[in-house]
Amino acid sequence: MQHIFKRVVVLLNDLKNIDNLLKKASDFSRQHQTGLEILYVQEEALFDIPDYFLSEDKIANEHLDKKSVKAKIEEHLLSLGIEDKHAILVYEGDTVDQVIHYAKEQKEILFITAYHEVLSEKLVEKTAQSFWIVKKDTEHYEHIVLPLDCTEQGKKSLEISKHIFPVNRMSIIHDYRYLLDTLTVQVDYLNLVPVVTPEIIEFNEKLKKEQKEKFEDYQKEFGVQGEFMEAEGSLDQDLIAYIAKNNFDLTIMYHQDAEYFLSSSLIVELLKEIETDFFIVNL
Repeated sequence: MQHIFKRVVVLLNDLKNIDNLLKKASDFSRQHQTGLEILYVQEEALFDIPDYFLSEDKIANEHLDKKSVKAKIEEHLLSLGIEDKHAILVYEGDTVDQVIHYAKEQKEILFITAYHEVLSEKLVEKTAQSFWIVKKDTEHYEHIVLPLDCTEQGKKSLEISKHIFPVNRMSIIHDYRYLLDTLTVQVDYLNLVPVVTPEIIEFNEKLKKEQKEKFEDYQKEFGVQGEFMEAEGSLDQDLIAYIAKNNFDLTIMYHQDAEYFLSSSLIVELLKEIETDFFIVNL
């Protein structure tokens, strides 16, 4: 399949994890033949300006020395053996706004960045971009998990995931949820309970069977492991518990705001609670 990303952008707000991010981005760019760029955003509300990014004539006003930032990033590139010239852009301001402006609604850009509790959530919720969010210093992913629904969007996300990570061990999971009729009856004038009829039960069993068969077809077609679960708790808690129990090191998510399963709100919940790296594709 044709690669969905044409450019990889390393998004930096500080230099704490810069070598890990640059190496991942460089390897990805080389493997998938994409462009590689570095975008540094100094967001004063969340990140202090390091002393070595303040030139002597600017220390009094605490202004960012953009040349110093570029020089420092170039040092790290050279130390990693990344000798090709790459665009390095340095800005001050709001990171989300800079990403939106930089991307200009081009979905073929993949941003790779370190996890930040506040900023990562904003990026997922407020932009239409794809993000590789790094939480750990994991050089090679041994076991990848992809939660999906049994729709064409789910299949497309699986195709993309296998194309990007072709040699990694991958598991897919689906958390089946029963559909209840919207009809309700009144109980004690206050409490409303759903009406569960034999027809509804029969419909749900038929739907579950169809989705399970489709899920098993995905396993065979793409050569992946799988777990077809039935809901025990809330969707986010079911996924969090399963992923934590099985020691995955990368979680792949895809989203569109039309469905809760694909929504940014669910992704943000998992992002906060799961200690894996995240690869979030905005289809």
